[in-house]
Amino acid sequence: MAGPIRTLRQAARHGMILSVTCRKCEHLGQFMASDVMHFVNPTREIEDLPFRCGECGAKDCAIKASEYDYDRKPKIVVWRPMRLR
Repeated sequence: MAGPIRTLRQAARHGMILSVTCRKCEHLGQFMASDVMHFVNPTREIEDLPFRCGECGAKDCAIKASEYDYDRKPKIVVWRPMRLR
């Protein structure tokens, strides 16, 4: 990578995973950036993405983008985002 990844579009282009951690209850969810891009404006900064904790309902989440190595897949559960009405 040439520079830091700041936007959702950049993270999706590089095939990154977004690790979203609730600051209140520390619940962790991991999403593919390309999946999240279908629900959120791709030009948004990664730290400003609107996530809500599925456990406690808090909106205060820490978001970190990391690379996904397709040759050596880590043992993680990748969630699919969905819009609640």
